[in-house]
Amino acid sequence: MGIETDAVQRYFDAWNSHDTSKILDSLTSDGTYSDPVGGNNLSGSNYEDYANSLFNAFPDLSLELISNNLASNGFVAAPWLLFGTHKGPVGDFAPTNNKIILPGCDFITVKDGKVQNVIGYFDSEYLFNQLK
Repeated sequence: MGIETDAVQRYFDAWNSHDTSKILDSLTSDGTYSDPVGGNNLSGSNYEDYANSLFNAFPDLSLELISNNLASNGFVAAPWLLFGTHKGPVGDFAPTNNKIILPGCDFITVKDGKVQNVIGYFDSEYLFNQLK
């Protein structure tokens, strides 16, 4: 593994541990996160609040990297599958107990061995259809 993929693996391991302090520790001090549901350029406590809302909504949330990451010059493409059971509110969606599987991909910038920026891509309509 290279420095980029090591940083990305630590980031995904932190998510899978459901430990927001580990998630934030995997980021650079100016690290940001964006996705179609959570918003753009979340950082610090805003990102921590978003992660906690997902852990509340999906207490068994797990992310599985589905292929080798493509890494080059500090940039990583990390395709993943998210698994979880809908046990808490997600926006206007009350808990349904539905099991979800959501494919997506994070495009990650790594700097000095830490994640600096994550842009997550997934089909939010596909997610919301599973919550009905």
